[in-house]
Amino acid sequence: MSFRQRLTLFTALAIAVTVAGASLAVWVVAKHELYAQLDQSLAIQASGSGGFGGGNNLTEIIHPNGIVTGQTAIPVTKRAQAVATGKSDGYSVSTTIQGRRWRELVIPQGPAGGAILTVQPLQPTEHALSRIRLWILLVGGIGIAAAAALAAVVGTAALRPVRRLTAAAERVAATGDLSERVEGEGGDELGRLATRFNSMLLALEESVGRQRRLVADASHELRTPLTAVRTNVDLLREGKLPLEEARRALDEASVELDALTTLVADLVELARGEERKLRVEDVQLDDLVGIAVDRAKSRAPQITFLSSLSPTLVRADPVLLERAVSNLLDNAVKWSPEGGAVEVTVRNGEVVVSDHGPGVAAEDVPRVFDRFYRAAGARAKPGAGLGLAIVREAAEAHGGTASVESSARGARFKLSLPATV
Repeated sequence: MSFRQRLTLFTALAIAVTVAGASLAVWVVAKHELYAQLDQSLAIQASGSGGFGGGNNLTEIIHPNGIVTGQTAIPVTKRAQAVATGKSDGYSVSTTIQGRRWRELVIPQGPAGGAILTVQPLQPTEHALSRIRLWILLVGGIGIAAAAALAAVVGTAALRPVRRLTAAAERVAATGDLSERVEGEGGDELGRLATRFNSMLLALEESVGRQRRLVADASHELRTPLTAVRTNVDLLREGKLPLEEARRALDEASVELDALTTLVADLVELARGEERKLRVEDVQLDDLVGIAVDRAKSRAPQITFLSSLSPTLVRADPVLLERAVSNLLDNAVKWSPEGGAVEVTVRNGEVVVSDHGPGVAAEDVPRVFDRFYRAAGARAKPGAGLGLAIVREAAEAHGGTASVESSARGARFKLSLPATV
């Protein structure tokens, strides 16, 4: 059973229960009113008969001594005799006399005792109740059927956005086309659901696009070092190279393997993306940068590092943050001239690394943090264009930003994080 059918069924059942309850209430009220009118008529009949001791053929007088006077033989029950002797209050009851239904009223006659027993046929009242019951059932049934039909129509109209959403999801599942979108209507729950569904598809489309570009770019970047390593290994396997050339081939293979190792590590870091689980803790940013600068000095003794590190506390993943700072320092070393200086500043949650190289071309500034992007002047230098991409992702993962400023005096890269102190 479809959701629309279940919704229609449950709505019809709810309406049926409501109509049945209302109909029962109408029936009870109508029955009470009709019997009340009949009892009132019996009371008037009893008062008219009591004055002359046993008047019409529907009334009897029960004396305290048990003698009954009247023109008809209405059965006298013990309950009626108890009213006549003052042992019980008056009452009205429906009874059967000689196969016919009657309404019986027994009331005390007066202070001296005795009781008046009077009856009227129940057939007119029961006939009226039967007609009322028939009309209640007829009108209630028609109302339930009409309500069920309207529920089906309303359910079909109300669930139209859900059907569109379902159809879109099925098309996406069948075709894999993430460009599918659902037209949202209004600001109600279904409209917001359609909007969220579109947002989810957009995010998924962008994520899949990034993954495909990452795989394509990684395949291209991995091909070069792998080819170089394979070539050198093949030459060494042949054993025909002179000793000096064999050593050179081994050195080149080692360099390419180091580059390949770094590239794979960068790819793994970038591939984790939003799935990365940060181990956030309080990090003394100035101490972390100071350690990274010391490591950079040992790797690049030909570069002078000028540090100005103010105490700054941030909430961050120390491993990812150290990787980003190291990448900034390595990038500055790569572009600095022999004997040049790299200036490193930490203040208010910002890490600023400045070099005195050629700077970043204006056309390269918007893309310098993109994955695998390498400016024209960088293609002759080592690297795959992933270091600065990791810097930006690290910044964004911590709610910060990464930016670059360039001039004729060099490039100035800034990593900004929300500072705690």
